[in-house]
Amino acid sequence: MKTFSLKPLAIAMSGLTLASLGQLSFAQNDEKPVDPIEELVVVGYAKSIQNSLDTKRNADTVVQAISAADLAGLPDVSIADALARVPGITVTRSGGQASTIQVRGMGEGFVFSTLNGREQVSPNGTRAMEFSQFPSELIQSVEVYMSPKASLIEGGVAGSVELKTVNPLDMTEDQRFVIGVRGSYNDQAGDIYGAEAYGQRYTLSFQKKLLDDTLGVALGYARLVQPRAASRFEHYNYEATPLSLINDAGVNIHVVDENFNQLPTDDRPFNVAISDGFELFQTGGEEVRDGFVGALQFEPNDHWSIQSDIFYSKFTSDSYSRGFRVQPLRNSAITNVVLWNNSAVVGGEFGVSDQSPTSFDLQVNSNDVTQENELIAGGFNVEWRQDALKLSLDLSHSEASGVQADGVVRAHLYRPIEDPVPGLDPYERDPDQSMVYLLDGIDLPSVNFSRNYAEYDSSGVSNLRMTNYERYPRINDDVISAVRMDMEYEFDMPLIRSVEAGVRYSERNHQDRRQVFVYGDGAAGTIDTDYSLPITTENSDIVKWKGDFDRFPSFLAIDGDAIIREAHANGLVLTGVPDFSDVEAVPRSLEPAARWGEGRDWSMKQRSDIDENITALYLQANIETSLFGKDLTGNIGLRHVRTDQSSVALINVNGSVEDGAVEICDEVGECRSEFAYQRLGVEYSDNLPSLNLNYQLAENDQLRLAVARVLSRPPIARLAAPDSEGTVTVQAGDIPTFNYGSNTSPFLRPFIADQVDISYEHYLPEYNGAFVIAGYHREIKSFIQDITYQDFDFRAAGFDVPDTWIITDQGGVDVEVPVENGDYSTSINNLDGGFIRGLEISYTQTFNFLPDVWSGLGVSTSYSLTDSEINVSNPLEGIETAGSLPFPGLVEKSANFTVFYSYENFETRLSTTYQDSFVGETRNVNLQPIVYAPETLLDYQASYKFDSGVDLIFSVSNLTNEPNRSYMFDEELTRTLQWFGRTFYLGANYSF
Repeated sequence: MKTFSLKPLAIAMSGLTLASLGQLSFAQNDEKPVDPIEELVVVGYAKSIQNSLDTKRNADTVVQAISAADLAGLPDVSIADALARVPGITVTRSGGQASTIQVRGMGEGFVFSTLNGREQVSPNGTRAMEFSQFPSELIQSVEVYMSPKASLIEGGVAGSVELKTVNPLDMTEDQRFVIGVRGSYNDQAGDIYGAEAYGQRYTLSFQKKLLDDTLGVALGYARLVQPRAASRFEHYNYEATPLSLINDAGVNIHVVDENFNQLPTDDRPFNVAISDGFELFQTGGEEVRDGFVGALQFEPNDHWSIQSDIFYSKFTSDSYSRGFRVQPLRNSAITNVVLWNNSAVVGGEFGVSDQSPTSFDLQVNSNDVTQENELIAGGFNVEWRQDALKLSLDLSHSEASGVQADGVVRAHLYRPIEDPVPGLDPYERDPDQSMVYLLDGIDLPSVNFSRNYAEYDSSGVSNLRMTNYERYPRINDDVISAVRMDMEYEFDMPLIRSVEAGVRYSERNHQDRRQVFVYGDGAAGTIDTDYSLPITTENSDIVKWKGDFDRFPSFLAIDGDAIIREAHANGLVLTGVPDFSDVEAVPRSLEPAARWGEGRDWSMKQRSDIDENITALYLQANIETSLFGKDLTGNIGLRHVRTDQSSVALINVNGSVEDGAVEICDEVGECRSEFAYQRLGVEYSDNLPSLNLNYQLAENDQLRLAVARVLSRPPIARLAAPDSEGTVTVQAGDIPTFNYGSNTSPFLRPFIADQVDISYEHYLPEYNGAFVIAGYHREIKSFIQDITYQDFDFRAAGFDVPDTWIITDQGGVDVEVPVENGDYSTSINNLDGGFIRGLEISYTQTFNFLPDVWSGLGVSTSYSLTDSEINVSNPLEGIETAGSLPFPGLVEKSANFTVFYSYENFETRLSTTYQDSFVGETRNVNLQPIVYAPETLLDYQASYKFDSGVDLIFSVSNLTNEPNRSYMFDEELTRTLQWFGRTFYLGANYSF
C-alpha cells in the first residue's frame, strides 16, 4: 500500500510562511473592542448570513454553514433547497423538488452526511442522505465541511454535510413554542389528469429550560403533504447492437431529412445506432412526510453534560404515470429514418408488422409507483470535563426501511378473431397501426399515430384491451449501530493548544429483496390463460393533453387495479398447468412474491445481505500559535480506518451437498436444492492524514490551507455479490449470444483522493459581508468504474456457457445453432487516477450605508468552476463525438445569486441558481450515462412579522417553470424532458 507523502505539507507550510504580511499581535476575544456589527445586523435573513459567516470565520477547517434563522425563517421544502444557496453546492431535482446534492462538482456518491455527528443509513440502497426526509424546521443548523479533519467520520471525498438538531439549553429564552401552517398550489396540476393542485405543511415545536437551566427539553413535529404534477417525454437509451439499414427481406430502409424528403444514397451508412423507443407521460400523485424530533439535555454542573436525541421520519409517495410507450423500434416495420450525424436515428416512420404484430408495441400505459420509507435515528452522549481534560462517549443507532412497488399496466389495440378457438382468447393484437416521430433536441418532439387510442364504441367498450398487469416491489432494510469514544486534553504550550484522540466502531447490515406479480406475459410458457381483458368507460377515462403538450394525441387513463380485481373475481387469473397433466388450473393470488417459477427466478436471485464493520482510530493536535506576529490556528492529525465488508452470494453448485447445497424455498412454497450460500468479502485498511491551517493576515483577512487524504465508499447496495449467472439472447440474424452483466461486487474498494484546499477570506463586518476565493485540487488515486468487454471469451474465463441453443428459423423450424460470445459488463476499481480541481468565488454584503429605507438591501452570490481529466468511456463507439464523457456528477460551472431586502418587519429575497450540464450517475443496463442540460432556477420568498408573534410567509418555487432536460452524448439526442410547473406557498408562523 502506498504511504501518504508529507512533502506537500512541508512545501505548503513554507509557502504559507512566505505569504505572511506585516506584524499583528495576538489578541484574546475578551480584549477586543465591541464590534459595531452587533448594532448594524437586522433579524431574519441578514442575521442568518451573519451567523453563517461567524461559523465559517471561526471554524478550524474549510466550512460553509446555514443557520437556524435561514432554515426556519423562509419556506424551503427540505434541507436540499437550503443547501442549493451554499457556494460550491448544486442540487438535482426529482419530482420538481431538490432531492440530492453535488459538492464541488462531485455527485451524491461522494458526499458523506451525518446527523448530530453520527452516520445515517438510507432506505434507497445508497449512502446518500435522503434530505427530503428532514424537514428544515426541525434542523438547527447545517455545516458543510469542504476539507476534513482527523476527528470527523471519514466518507466524503467531495465534502461532509453535518445536520444538527436543536439543543434546548442553547436558546436565549426560557421557553419557546412555534406553530406553523402553510398551504401550497402547483399551477401545472390543472394540465395533468387526476393531479391535485393543493398541498399542506404543518409544524409544531416546543423548547423549555428546567431546573435552573440545567435541564432542557425539545420536541418537534412537521408534516408535509406535497402534490406532484409533471408532463414528461423520455427517449430511451441507444442500444449497443446497431441497426442495419437493410432489413431481413433485403430491402433498404430509406434515409430522409427532417421534412421526410428522401436523401441521396451516396454516403448513407450501413449500420446506425437506434434507441429502444420512447414514452410520453403525464405524472401526478402525492408525497406525505411526517417528521418527529426529540432532545433531552442535562448539564447539572460544569463537569457533566448528558444529551439524548431521537429523530423519526416517515415518507410515503403514491405517484402515477399515464400515456404512451413505444418500443422496441428495431422490431418494427421501418419505412424510413431520420439520422443525426449520419450515425444515430432521431426520427422516422415505424409500423406494426402483419407477420409479427406483438413484436413492436404501440401501447398505452397506466403505471404507478408507491413508496414508503421509514427512518429512525437516535443517540446518547455523555461528556465529562475536568480542568484541561474532556472525555466523551457516544452511542448511536440508525435504521431505515423502504418499500418501493413499481406497477405497470399495458394496453394495446385489439381486433376480434374471425374464427376464434373455444377456450382461447377471442381477440388478437391489431397490426393496422403505425407511428411517426422526430426529435427536436432539448425541445419537445413531434409524435403522431395512425390510429385513435382514446375512443369507445356505442356500448362504451374501447378497442384497447389490457394485455399486462405487473407489480415489482423492492424491499430495503438498512441498520447501523456505532460506539464512539473521544478524549481531548488542553495544553498551555506555544504551539499545541490541545490533543484529541478517539476510536469509533460501527456495524452495518443492508438487505434487499425483490417480489413480483405479472399477468399477461405467459410466465415463460407456464401460463396460457392470461387473456386480454376489456377496457370500458367504467374503468377508464379519455385524457387530453394541455399546455405545450396539447400537440400530442389523446389516450385512455386505465384503472388496471379495477380490471384485474374483476378478472380475479370472475376466476380468470389462473395458475399454470404442466403439459400432459390432468391437474386443473386454480385461481392464483394477486399478491407479489419472490418465486422460482414462472420464469421469474431473478426475484430469488436478486437479493443481497451485506455486512460492513468499520473500526477507526484517530489522533489530532489542535494548533494555536503565532507566526511572524500573526495568529496561526488549525489542526494536524491521522485517521486509521479498517474495513471488513462481505456479502452473501447465491452460488449454483448443481445440488452438490459437499459444496454446500441447501434447500431454498420461495415465498409461494416452491423449493430448489441446486444452490449454496457463500459469504464473499474483503478486509482492508486506509490511513488518512490531514492538515488544516488558518493564518490571520489582518483583523478581517485570513488565509486557509487544508491538505488531506480522503475516501468515499461505494454505495452500500453495490457491495452485493453478483446476482447474474449470465443469459443467452438471440440477436439480429438469429445469432444466440451469451452475455453477463452485474455492476455489484463485495470486493469493490473506496474512491481514494489526495486533496489540497487553499482559500483567502476577507470579512466586511461593517457591511455584514465577506469576499472569499478558494481553490482546490484532488489527485484521484482510485475510482469505481463500470466497464463492458465486448466479444468476451466466457469459456476461457470459466463461465458455464451452453454450447448450442434452439432457435426458430424464418420457416418456422426449430434448429440448433452454436452460442457465440457476447458482452461482459462489470465494475472495477480503476487505478489510473487523474485530477479534479476547481475555483470558488463568493461575495456577500448588506448595503446598510444606504438611506434608512434601503439599508436592509443586500446581495449574496457565488461562482464555482470545476475541471477534471477523468472521463468515462462511451459504450456506443459508433456514435460520433461520444468516445468519452466527463466524470459522472461533475458540474463544470455553477453559480447562485440572491438579492435580499428587509425593512422594519418586512423581509424578502429573490434567489437564482445555475448549474452547467453534467453527466448523471444514473445508468441503464447498457451503462449509458445521462447528461443533464444546463438549468437556471429562480425562487422568491417574502415574510412579514407582526408584533404579536405572528409571521406571514409567501414564496414561489421554480418561478420560471424551468424544466429538467437531459440528453445522450449530444443535445440533439434527447433523453428526458420534464416540466413540473410553479409552486406557490402561503402560510403563517406563531411563536410565543
